[in-house]
Parts: sequence; C-alpha cells; structure tokens
Amino acid sequence: MTSSTLSISVVLPAKDEQRRIGVTLERLIASASGAGITEIIVVDDGSTDGTAEVVRSFARIPAPEVRLVQHEVNRGKSASLRTGMHAAEGDLIALFDADLSVGPEHLGEAVALIEGGADVVTGRRRERETQPLVRQAGSRLFGWLQRTLVGLSFTDTQCPFKVLRREVSEAVVPHLFVDRWNFDVEFLVVAQSLGFDVRELLVEWVHVDGSTIRLTPGYFIEQPRVLWQIRRRHGHPRPRPVEQLR
Repeated sequence: MTSSTLSISVVLPAKDEQRRIGVTLERLIASASGAGITEIIVVDDGSTDGTAEVVRSFARIPAPEVRLVQHEVNRGKSASLRTGMHAAEGDLIALFDADLSVGPEHLGEAVALIEGGADVVTGRRRERETQPLVRQAGSRLFGWLQRTLVGLSFTDTQCPFKVLRREVSEAVVPHLFVDRWNFDVEFLVVAQSLGFDVRELLVEWVHVDGSTIRLTPGYFIEQPRVLWQIRRRHGHPRPRPVEQLR
C-alpha cells in the first residue's frame, strides 16, 4: 500500500457484470484508505442485466465515492475507459478490469514509480499458466501481431493494470479513436509519441472465469485490422528508455 498524498480514481469498464461487480467493489473499497483510492468510477457500457443497480447500491458509502456512468448503448471497452478517464477527478487514474484479475495490491508500487518520475505505469503479468490453453495461444498470437504491425516493445500491453497521471489522460485521450478492443496498444503508442515516461511493473495476475472475450474467427480478423489502423493513424512508437522491472 502507499502513504502518498496523491489521490487515485479507479476506472472500471463493465458490461453485464451483475454477478461479480459487487465483489470487485467490496474489494476495492476495503483497500481504499491504504491505497489512496478516493473514487471508483464504474462505466456501465449498455448492460442488459442488473449491473447498474448493483453499483447504485454502493452509492451510500461515504468514502471512497462510488460513481456510476452509463452508456445508453454498448460502445465498447475502449470507449468506456475514455468515458471513465474523462470523468476522473483524482491526481492519478488507475485502470482495472471488472473481474479484478490484477488487484489493487500493486497500487503502492505504481505510485512509487510515478513519484520517482514515471508518467504511466503499465502492468506486466508475472504468471499466465493458469489461463486456459486457448487464451494463452490467443495472447501469444496477439503479442506477435502487435510487435509486427505496431512495434511497441512492451511484452504485455493487454495487462489489465495501468496507473497514470491525470495530465496524461487529458493529453492522450483526445487522440484516441478505437472504441472496442486495443485501447491498451493505442494508449501506449500515443503516450510514448507525446513524450511521456512509460514504465512496466511486474504484477500478480489470477485467471477469473466468465470472461466476456470470445476468441472467434472474427476476433482474429478484427485484431490485425485495428492494429494496422493504429499504426497508420499514430505512426511507429518512439523507443522507450530502458527501465528495470521492479
């Protein structure tokens, strides 16, 4: 945990997460005072279940503030993250997945890196062997496609843990165009191109059943197309300074 005076806004994109969003919020609230979390923003991306009602049930908690932002129709994870980042009021913004497969335990380390000069901290998962084999294969294929078509040197762009200064969000988000997947790649490309210091942090990751990602043939057709669009729109990312993983 951290004793920093920097306030943290947590952003959670959620689509039909009624079954697990409550547990995620309870876990974040329990760690809030020690981690510096002052608000949790859940972006309900056109859910058709009771996700919004579950989130509203936490509104009575005085601290941290739990805020619900809703898209009337499903717009995609990337659009949801942009919406949440725009609404965030903390000094720092932390991006997690709704399943909290990477939890808030690493926030202290991330804040320390930022206080040491980093602008963005992106997670690198320490262990992936608990993933189903098809997900492992999909992750490796995506990594190869990303390095080939875009050229980011990070080994785990899709890790669901990122912490950044709010000023980074204000500078980067207006340049983003991807609405569904590949937020992470586009965000990192633009952040580097604007000269922000991006560093990796080793994090613990646990597979959580119930993922909404479906590795269909269409998914593997869509990924190269969007990655190529990112390359054409933003160019080749600048080489990052060599930083030692913590």
